[in-house]
Amino acid sequence: MTDPDQKKADLKVVKRVRPILLGVFCIFSFVFFGTLSLLLLLSVFYSGWISDVIDQYTRYSYSKTHILMITLGGLILHFIAFTGILQMWYLKKSGYWLFSISVLIIGVYQLFHHTIPVSYTLLYISLVILFGLFYGKYR
Repeated sequence: MTDPDQKKADLKVVKRVRPILLGVFCIFSFVFFGTLSLLLLLSVFYSGWISDVIDQYTRYSYSKTHILMITLGGLILHFIAFTGILQMWYLKKSGYWLFSISVLIIGVYQLFHHTIPVSYTLLYISLVILFGLFYGKYR
């Protein structure tokens, strides 16, 4: 003679709890990658103006198409990273892989681009390492 409520309690799936530090990293990354994605989206629409300003005030000369391709590539990679963070928020391993691959592509680009400080690249790589510390918590 078992109680129906007892049967329901026995059948409940144990839900994984997100570690607090992982939640803090996810919120920081939501803000960071969300802001950069919005700025890159604006840059896609104003790539011609950005090209004109670069030509006028620096010794570098980039075409409008070149600026558009850089900002569009950055937008896609940052949006993929944002999607990966969203999946890591729900503790999914696929989110870690999406995030890691897109961030490492961004990091490799930054390493070979001579005008970007190395500290920005280290920020991206450190985020991959910090999220990797919680890899055992993802399902």
